[in-house]
Amino acid sequence: MRLFFAGTPANAALALEHLVGQHEIVGVLTREDAAVGRKKVMTPSPVAQSAEKLGLHIIKANRVTEAVVQEVVSLNPNLGLVIAYGGMIPKTLLDQLEFWNLHFSILPMWRGATPLQHSIMHGTKTGVSLFRLDQGLDTGDLVGTAELVLGGNESTAQALPRFTLAGLELFQRVTSEPVNYMPQQGGTSYAPKFTRQDARLSLSDSADQLHRKVLAFNPEPVAWLECGGEPIRIFETRSLGATDWTTGEHRPGRVTVSGGKVLLECANGTQLELLLVQPAGKNIMRAGDWFRGQTTEVKFV
Repeated sequence: MRLFFAGTPANAALALEHLVGQHEIVGVLTREDAAVGRKKVMTPSPVAQSAEKLGLHIIKANRVTEAVVQEVVSLNPNLGLVIAYGGMIPKTLLDQLEFWNLHFSILPMWRGATPLQHSIMHGTKTGVSLFRLDQGLDTGDLVGTAELVLGGNESTAQALPRFTLAGLELFQRVTSEPVNYMPQQGGTSYAPKFTRQDARLSLSDSADQLHRKVLAFNPEPVAWLECGGEPIRIFETRSLGATDWTTGEHRPGRVTVSGGKVLLECANGTQLELLLVQPAGKNIMRAGDWFRGQTTEVKFV
């Protein structure tokens, strides 16, 4: 198949590298170079870097203009596949080339930018969907779906490559037989992009709820709390559930050490073990190393 590919981040690059041995990739659309890191170095997207190594035709555009439409059409593809491109595919292109999108939920659940994060945070069933792009927000007819199971301690960063490869298996399966388009059915929910403020944890949540949020917000926007007037980013935790507080006072937000474990007291008498944290202006470190550097009682707010 003559396939046109559109994508930008690392998991899309992973998909492209697998697809190139299975289909003729006639061209790749990705977003323009962007400033990365503290020094703001202009850097090609992961997809652009992979496409260049593979010797593929690359189109860099943050918006699909008429010129981009004409360039894509001139490549004479049979089908377009989108995996996290980060921009809209306009009707002028959809009228000339069918596009499928790989989405990281079972549609119509979690339509939007962050379906996998919402599935992790809310503990809902999940999987991948392939659907035909239209002008709606993830509303097109389904081409196929595959349910997947998340591990209890699997973060977005860990799950995304696995879900991407499962999506490619689904793509190979549905392209090897006649396509059966199916309207989306069932309850609809939405997964808008998270902001940094969304990632601020609430001490009114239980340890299980906080743990799911830490998993969902890794690698971005990263869960955090405030300690001593400074933000502390929280990358890895373990929920320890409820604790017997009959012999002591329970204060949500207080951090203590017990048995070598750094413990955050949470709502409903629960505790969250902190494993990896990042204080402001420092590198990611083990929570025990961070705690040993504190000279006063540690309390998150």
